[in-house]
Amino acid sequence: MSEEKIGYVEEDSFAEMFLKTHGRLNRWRYFKRVLVLGIAMTMLLTLGYKLLGYEYGQVSTSATICNAIITLIFIVPKYCLNVRRLQDMNRGKTLAVVYAILTAVMGFMDFNVLELYQQDLLSYAILLMAFFSLALSLYMLIAPGTRGKNRYGASPIPVK
Repeated sequence: MSEEKIGYVEEDSFAEMFLKTHGRLNRWRYFKRVLVLGIAMTMLLTLGYKLLGYEYGQVSTSATICNAIITLIFIVPKYCLNVRRLQDMNRGKTLAVVYAILTAVMGFMDFNVLELYQQDLLSYAILLMAFFSLALSLYMLIAPGTRGKNRYGASPIPVK
């Protein structure tokens, strides 16, 4: 049977599903995996904020550090998923690198700074980064992959 007709090969382990950067990933599988990562990250961040908490409406330094560590942990699998999704669209890794950098910058930023500089250029830069990240996320969720084989491998969906 040719590689073109084989299409998607089931991935069995966490590493195959979330940590490899070669091959292609279609929209549906990408959505399910990003959803799993999002739920896990939200649960960990919520737990961290509950345990390390708020002090009179202010996020504690330890909660900010916890947020940065959790963000760092989740950047790697999200980057790998983004690379494979972009490869399905016959695009390179550049947008995945940009997305990872934006995620890191926003994740490591102390958002208490916004209270001090609400009208400052920093708040506009953060807003611009957030909009760009959202637009890139929507692009990867909505844009169709390349039909059939492309330079990154066989289609993750068998061609009819």
